[in-house]
Amino acid sequence: MLDCRGGGKGGIMNHALRAMLLVAVTVLAAGAVQAQGSRQAAVVEDLAGKVAGVEVFDFLEPGKTITLPAGARLVLGYMQSCTRETITGAGSVTIGESGSRVTGARLQQEQLKCAAANQLAQGQAGKSAAMVFRGQPGSGRKKAEIPQPSAVLMYTAPAFAVAQPGQLTIERLDVAETVQVFQVSGKLFDYGKTGKKLDAGGYYRVELNGRTTVFHISLDAGEGSGPLLLRLVRF
Repeated sequence: MLDCRGGGKGGIMNHALRAMLLVAVTVLAAGAVQAQGSRQAAVVEDLAGKVAGVEVFDFLEPGKTITLPAGARLVLGYMQSCTRETITGAGSVTIGESGSRVTGARLQQEQLKCAAANQLAQGQAGKSAAMVFRGQPGSGRKKAEIPQPSAVLMYTAPAFAVAQPGQLTIERLDVAETVQVFQVSGKLFDYGKTGKKLDAGGYYRVELNGRTTVFHISLDAGEGSGPLLLRLVRF
């Protein structure tokens, strides 16, 4: 235990050490609070009417309150519960962890079928486990070791969250295919708007500005675009 009562040079050093420790604890505490407050629970899928403070494709944190005027329509997708909410009319909406608290306005909820698949994928994310695939005859890839996907998509046209503009690449991992390259900007890149689709059952790696993740298109994925939560890739 440090004795900070002494004077002279030793006392000064001890006081300096105490000050440094206090600063370190303060920084760590602030970081913990910031990390706790930066949880993004819901995404704005659609918006109609003059609603202040939110835009389409915004990711919202728990505790945020939105005021809806008469005639407004707000569609939210909750990532943890895989719930889609449609809120209409005048009222207030407070974002929660897995659903909204709505006062005044009308709330309609729809339970989507992405939860089980994505919870499984998220449970494997970051682990060293990988899957080994043997390529199909003529595919040009005999064997491939593929990391566990961070998301399982239920539609063949993914939507990628974009933190900043850059060059986005999509690479097929289980079959040899040409790498697709796109220049992207805005908050979301909707692959479906390119007129293309990915293959059901395929494993892909996406990279943007040095950040990368692996995702899987479910074998029973629907064609093209669908609800955002069922095809959203965040990384």
